[in-house]
Amino acid sequence: MKIWAAIVTGVSELLAHKLRSLLTMLGVIFGIASVVAMSSIGAGARQEALEQIKLMGVNVIQVNRKTITGDLASEAEKSSPTGLTYGDSLAIKRLYSQAKLVVPVCRVFGEVRMQGRMIQAKVYGTTPDYPEAARVKLEQGRFLDKRDQEDRVPVCVIGSEVKRSAFLLEEALGKLIRIGSRDFRVVGVMQERAGQTGRSRFALRDMNQDVNIPITVAMDEFQIYAEQALPPDIQAFQKVLVRMMRRPPLEQRPITQIIVQVADESKTWEAARVARRILDRRHKGIDDYEIAIPAGLLRQIQKTQQIFSIAMGAIAGISLLVSGIGIMNIMLATVTQRQREIGIRRCVGASRADISRQFLLECLVITSFGGLVGIGLGIEMADMISKYTKWPTIVSSEAVVLSLAVAMFTGIVFGLYPAIRAASIQPMEALRSG
Repeated sequence: MKIWAAIVTGVSELLAHKLRSLLTMLGVIFGIASVVAMSSIGAGARQEALEQIKLMGVNVIQVNRKTITGDLASEAEKSSPTGLTYGDSLAIKRLYSQAKLVVPVCRVFGEVRMQGRMIQAKVYGTTPDYPEAARVKLEQGRFLDKRDQEDRVPVCVIGSEVKRSAFLLEEALGKLIRIGSRDFRVVGVMQERAGQTGRSRFALRDMNQDVNIPITVAMDEFQIYAEQALPPDIQAFQKVLVRMMRRPPLEQRPITQIIVQVADESKTWEAARVARRILDRRHKGIDDYEIAIPAGLLRQIQKTQQIFSIAMGAIAGISLLVSGIGIMNIMLATVTQRQREIGIRRCVGASRADISRQFLLECLVITSFGGLVGIGLGIEMADMISKYTKWPTIVSSEAVVLSLAVAMFTGIVFGLYPAIRAASIQPMEALRSG
């Protein structure tokens, strides 16, 4: 009961000196608010990155085309003029037996139109295994099949955003869309894929805006070879013949990406090493590709999160240290101001422990209330950050509980000395000075 009475007395003292109490709590409020806001940003970024890696799959590696610039460009032009090629994907599939799927992807540049209206979309040539390797699902129809690839059939599978832009609420299957100068028939629509537009450095491309066509059609129809060297007065049919004659074999044509999926997740790093050895030999040591490993990105995220947590703790610790020193100074001034009160209480039977407990609980009430206000402010800050910057934020219960515990710990640590100082005052000296 004594403790509850001391808490009530402490609250009454805070209410009696509102401005002083507010100034005392400001450091704790902003320190705790910054901890909650920063932890919510870090948790949101980590969750987003984990979701994106989950979309990529932890049992895949991605080999991406890389542009060589500077002094190495001329050497790359001689040793590996086309960079990543369709033949590279065939070599990995042939030489690495642990590869479950090897899927080449070729980005092509052609305007996508529907009845003369241009549609915002990106066109990719790929193979029938793409949905399983890229972890995408169909909402309607089918994906590209082996016959489409071998017979160069002009068909396409569109993303959900492309479907909405091109056809609105109409049925898309069987309709024609124009890519470049050729019509393609829609045979499938992919499911909408969430989590594509985040700001994480590991963000995936927005597959909802993809148009997938057979990779053979992509390389035959949209890759131009040496046409710029043809004389201007050459006839159209001659252009086609010359271009076909100058067109390299399928294995030598450039692609954008190779997706390698292994059956066993533990073989992912081995797949990356094998792919690098194969490509280094084929590209004669030219580093014109890069390998992305989602499992490695996950480790990097965890390490970055640890560094972020340490930095966040250091910043919060400095903020709370400064606020704790301010609380201690104000409480010491309060002790001096209330010496007469201390003397009267000692004279009517209050022990040193009672006086010490009274001031310690008052300090604890200040920091606890400041911590609660800071938590509310931090949650509001996190919500505003998410609303206005589109950064995902997650306020975890662990961060809230830890912040309140830290605020209370600050009150105990920095209120202990003023409480001991108040308890050490002699009653007669207190009455005489008061």
